[in-house]
Amino acid sequence: MTTFHLNSLPKEKRIQMIGEFYDMVDSLRDRNEVRFFFKSLLTADEIASLMRRIEIAVLLTAGFNYEKIREILGTGNNKITNVHKALQQDDNGYKMIVKRLIENRKRRLRRIKKENKEKANMSPTAALKKKYPVYFLLDNLLDVAIEKLDEDEKELEKEAILFTPSLKFFRKK
Repeated sequence: MTTFHLNSLPKEKRIQMIGEFYDMVDSLRDRNEVRFFFKSLLTADEIASLMRRIEIAVLLTAGFNYEKIREILGTGNNKITNVHKALQQDDNGYKMIVKRLIENRKRRLRRIKKENKEKANMSPTAALKKKYPVYFLLDNLLDVAIEKLDEDEKELEKEAILFTPSLKFFRKK
């Protein structure tokens, strides 16, 4: 079986092929379609490898050095170096996705913290506040204001950077 090399195609065909791939990805309507597409296209290990690169980019962007990244993710220098080179070459793809990933992680962490706090505060009064928010408007507004004051954005950012699936995996070992 012969191996296909993109560079063996004429430039015009190569550009067309890459453009059609981008158009296919762009046509996906929601997370479910994206999941089906990549599940059909890539193996689980290939998806994990791509996600690992993104995790490395997150840590590099946050200022972690190679040694710390190896310690956190258990990955080799070659993979870290490849991602680092891409980031240095003004690779807006990584920068864009890292920013979005951190924001998504912060939202998820906020939601998790809020849910945990609600579980801990399920007193009869807390249940009434939730059931009748208009009657407890002032109390609810004060609770939101206190939450905002308690939430340190820098600390949340740090927590979001390290809120990586691989970190949990390696901590269990």
